[in-house]
Amino acid sequence: MTACASSPNDAVLYDDVGLPYVLRGPAIRPHRSDARARIFNVKYSPNLGDGLLSECLEQALIESGAAADTWSVDLAGRTGYASGPEGRAMQMRVLHTLPDPLRRLAVRLPLAVQSRRLWRPHYRQALAEADCAVIGGGNLITDLDLNFPTKIGLVVEECARRSLPVFVYGCGVSEHWSARGRALLERALDRRVIRRVFVRDERSRHIWNELAGTAWGLEATPVRDPGLLAAERYGIPPRNENDEPRPIGINITSPIALRYHAREAPSPTELEAWYLTLANALVKQGHRIAVFTNGSPEDRAEARRLRPALQALSAHGAVSFPELSTPAELTRFIAGLGAVAAFRMHAVIAAYSCGVPFLALAWDPKLDAFLSSIDREQWLCRPLQVSGAAAAAQLLDAMRKGIPEPERRRVIGQARRGVIMLQDEIARELTRP
Repeated sequence: MTACASSPNDAVLYDDVGLPYVLRGPAIRPHRSDARARIFNVKYSPNLGDGLLSECLEQALIESGAAADTWSVDLAGRTGYASGPEGRAMQMRVLHTLPDPLRRLAVRLPLAVQSRRLWRPHYRQALAEADCAVIGGGNLITDLDLNFPTKIGLVVEECARRSLPVFVYGCGVSEHWSARGRALLERALDRRVIRRVFVRDERSRHIWNELAGTAWGLEATPVRDPGLLAAERYGIPPRNENDEPRPIGINITSPIALRYHAREAPSPTELEAWYLTLANALVKQGHRIAVFTNGSPEDRAEARRLRPALQALSAHGAVSFPELSTPAELTRFIAGLGAVAAFRMHAVIAAYSCGVPFLALAWDPKLDAFLSSIDREQWLCRPLQVSGAAAAAQLLDAMRKGIPEPERRRVIGQARRGVIMLQDEIARELTRP
């Protein structure tokens, strides 16, 4: 058990996986805020996992006591779900080849143009009738080509102009910030409108506190990822293990995406061979396979590229290729699987929420941190270090063991209590004299 100051007047006790004990206690009865909250995230990203966690946070915040007029504002200015530009993979590939200083220089002008032309007007309009803002959900506290530092800085600036309180909730925090990224974050913090910071895992808490939290008196409190509310949000009933055998899902992620976001990643040839070996091992043991993506265009392109080879594994239709276009479709599809193997974090989170065993394919420390938070490190697999055939055996072992229903309900309850804590903080702030 450890103690950490989460605000100037508050000391919070944490358990051995980094969660505050308040999340493990009985239900919290918050003060209703009836606040019209604007939740800034990347809801309409082509990656449906971002929309999943956004929809979960919206509903949970309203049910906890915020106003019905509470909704997400996409940081990129998008207003609906779409497949995303097919040229994104090429852009990521080009940026990945540039040295870091040149890469940051290459994005400065586009960021400045978009800030003036699209993002600031979009945020300003969204905040017109708001009582507060929440920077909520996803790996948003990260300096990847100055993208999020720029956008979050604009959000905080617009909130400061209106004297609106800002809360950070359920976000992941990454290391390796540039000097420019740090300067943008510090400028946002200097506006003194950020009231409380909640992050989604213990790793993020440590990084945030070292990055800025301790210096600005905004030490972070860890909470469960709001995506864990997916089963409740989309009405998924508890699993009945007596049902007929279900297909096993393989969630395809492009090697381009892995190389762009991760420090180390397999080559395209290595990863594609690994996917095929995994699928072949499962098909040979009599399992049906469903090959799907979270929706990002580079992932969908990778799935199309693999499709002929995957179809050749079976002449009896053992491999299917569903197309999913909304977070609800993604969640309900995952809920119908016997197990799933995935790099994408919110495919794993949705699986856990729905009681579906999984094999998390390591590529980013945020995934390791999530598994640690739910005590499932043994369900992590490092592709290429572990063969596809060995990974299939590991996945089937997870499938046999399953996720105990009391444990699943406890974790989901903790995720809901975290949102109630946020709503209570909003109510307290808005009623302050």
